[in-house]
Amino acid sequence: MKLAIFSPNIFPIPAVSGGAVEELVTYIIEENEVHHKYDIDLYTIDNAHKLSNVKYKYTRIFVVKYQLDKKRDNFYNLLNKVLIRLPKGRAISNFSQTLTKNYISNYYDAVLVEDNRQVFNSIVKKIKHEKLYFHVHDDITPPEKNSNFFSTLLHPANLHMINGIIDSSFRIITVSHYLEERFKAFGAKNTVTLYNAIKKDDLHLADEKKKKVLRKKYNITKSDVVFTYIGRFAKDKGLDRFLSSLNFLESSVNIKILIVGKKWGDSDYENTYVQKLKSIQKKLPIELQKKIIFTGYIDHEKIGNIYSISDCIVIPSRQEAFGMVALEAISMGVPVIASKVGGIPEVLGNSGLLIKNNNRFESNLAQALKKVSIDSSLRLKMSTMGKKRSNSFVHTKKEYFMQFSKIVK
Repeated sequence: MKLAIFSPNIFPIPAVSGGAVEELVTYIIEENEVHHKYDIDLYTIDNAHKLSNVKYKYTRIFVVKYQLDKKRDNFYNLLNKVLIRLPKGRAISNFSQTLTKNYISNYYDAVLVEDNRQVFNSIVKKIKHEKLYFHVHDDITPPEKNSNFFSTLLHPANLHMINGIIDSSFRIITVSHYLEERFKAFGAKNTVTLYNAIKKDDLHLADEKKKKVLRKKYNITKSDVVFTYIGRFAKDKGLDRFLSSLNFLESSVNIKILIVGKKWGDSDYENTYVQKLKSIQKKLPIELQKKIIFTGYIDHEKIGNIYSISDCIVIPSRQEAFGMVALEAISMGVPVIASKVGGIPEVLGNSGLLIKNNNRFESNLAQALKKVSIDSSLRLKMSTMGKKRSNSFVHTKKEYFMQFSKIVK
């Protein structure tokens, strides 16, 4: 079967520069080398030339050169104000047009677009007889209830674009049943859920000697209970809510907060958000400020070290289609406190503490932090239940590839 795969963003595939989606596509490519169900053409960005020595037997890599161009970006932003109001809402971008420019039309049996709506919109115009799959990893906004002609005309982006994807896809692959139901709310009947996978063998717990070194590095005492955030610095991930929740705790509480991650890009929006995080931290009591440690970015190959010294993972997301960090945490036996949003409840089941996503979220999160910090037996119970829950999910590249191949066929 001839399969074309389009990468979702400026990170290259295989995942030589990281990226959760890029990692999952890499699983598919690598396992296909063993089981050879597809002849793959991979269209990917590689601005850092990290793929020059990467070779596969059954995958051809088409490296696409892409440069940021503000003039072209502004042009497409203006164009999209018109395109999004058309019946199928075909918003595109400089990136999507560049990535799909050299697509070999009418050659493949199937085309897989990974998690980029604009790339999907650019490629759909070139599709003739190929089966077109869209693999969605991000949440979508459901259609407005009681919407009328004028509200649709003024705010058509979500409605038109999602309907356009549904109409043009042979199948939409979602990462959770929650996300699948979101598409069904638009009338989709061509959806299927493929849960994300982790390579459990790559998540190594540190030994006691290493943990002692790490705790010293981050100034963690024996009495400290460590709550850890792992993820991007973006509003939808809710880190600001986590930091704000500390206002509801006493300064003497025996906790440490590890913040692991970085900005995704370097946009004005992200820079503004990071400034907001710094402002929240500075307004906390001095004793609480001292309990917060920003580790910076940590390569995923070393993330097991962080789980090893964490007593609990905190996931304060406003939106989350699946919850990779939640799955990694419970697989490692680390308790989780998380927002009750999106696909997170599907991952955690009853193994974690879920906080309702309402206007009392920050105070309720603080109560959960305090509860977990003082009750070691609760942490042990959550750890045991989490490990058991994690067995419901895929933990190897082979399993993930086999499930994928049952869908894309």
